[in-house]
Amino acid sequence: MRSVVLLGVVAVLAVAAVVRADRVPPGLVREFQAGVDAYRLGKYDDARVHLDKAQAIDPKLPGPHRFLAAVAQAQHRWADCISEARRALQLNARSQELAETRKLHDSCRDADGRPAYRGELGEGAAIAVTANVPGATVRIAGLRYGGTPVAPRLIKPGVLEVDIEKAGWKPVHVTVEALPAIVTDIAVELEPLARQSP
Repeated sequence: MRSVVLLGVVAVLAVAAVVRADRVPPGLVREFQAGVDAYRLGKYDDARVHLDKAQAIDPKLPGPHRFLAAVAQAQHRWADCISEARRALQLNARSQELAETRKLHDSCRDADGRPAYRGELGEGAAIAVTANVPGATVRIAGLRYGGTPVAPRLIKPGVLEVDIEKAGWKPVHVTVEALPAIVTDIAVELEPLARQSP
């Protein structure tokens, strides 16, 4: 009886693996693996081409984004590294590579000259706000957080409504998701209000 149950479990797992394999397009696997191989060989431009193709096939898979972040880091494209690492974290918050992806994100922020959060975030989040105009008022969910630039501050993870305004400038509203254990950067360009003719 025990062997029948064991065979039944194995059969169910085999069917689940086949069903899962059928859902992953073969082109995706081929492009992703080619991108990973090229990255490991130091052929970063080739890696980027293959990984871009893989994420175009299925943009919701975190793996291509994680490796695109690593490629961007190797090429010193810090903003791309940050955004791709962030996207990988958004797509799979329970990834086995979660800690490494967060380290990659933080490393690229540091290399880009962005200030770090000074304390321990744990599963909290942090947010930093910059604008082309110093001293613009920053409000998150209606609460005032100071003037730009706002250094990384602890905040609860989740979707945030952020307003940035200054007299003589058009206000900007941004909706952003603050992810756990990393600093979410918001950079805005305020436009001057048109001067009215006398």
